[in-house]
Amino acid sequence: MKSKLTVRRCKWFDAPSRGSLSEGWNSWITGSDIGFEVKRAFWLTGVPATEWRGRHAHRESILATFAIAGRCQMFLDDGETTQTVDLEGSTRGLIIGNWIWHELTDFAPGTVVLVLASTSYFEDDYLRDYDAFLGGVAPHNAK
Repeated sequence: MKSKLTVRRCKWFDAPSRGSLSEGWNSWITGSDIGFEVKRAFWLTGVPATEWRGRHAHRESILATFAIAGRCQMFLDDGETTQTVDLEGSTRGLIIGNWIWHELTDFAPGTVVLVLASTSYFEDDYLRDYDAFLGGVAPHNAK
C-alpha cells in the first residue's frame, strides 16, 4: 500500500501496465505521464543493504524513481516536513520535485532503482550540503 505523502513537491505515480502473472508484464512511461521531458536516465544496482545513495537535493531537476526490482526506503525532506516511504513495486514510482533532500537506504538484495530526470547532469544542480539545502529551501516552500 502507498504511504500518503506529506512532503511538498512529491507525489506517487502509477505507470500504466498490462499483462498477467502467467505471461509477465509490460509497463511504460512517457514524459506526459510524469509531467516532464526525460533528459537523463540512470539506475542503481547491486547496492548493499548497509549502503545509501542520494543524500542531496537538486536546485532544478525533478526525478521519477521506480524500484523496478526489489525495494528500498526513501527518506524525503522539504525543509519543514520529513517522511520515509517504501519504494517498491515495479509500476509504482515516486516523483521527487526540486529542492527535496532525498536519501535511499535499506536496499533489498537484487534491487534495481530506475531514475528518470528532467535535466541533464550538471554538478551545480546538486545541493550536497544539508545546511546549505536548509538555508535555501524556504522560498520554494512558499510557492
